[in-house]
Amino acid sequence: MEEIFAGGDIVRGGEPAILAKGDGRRAAAGMDKYLKEKYLK
Repeated sequence: MEEIFAGGDIVRGGEPAILAKGDGRRAAAGMDKYLKEKYLK
């Protein structure tokens, strides 16, 4: 789904914090890529 980014407990439930950190990094990279492609053409 476009324009929705999620990670951590909202996606995985009660998994270890290190997995949430990785999810956050991937979500941030996805948001950065999406926004650059949408607004910096």
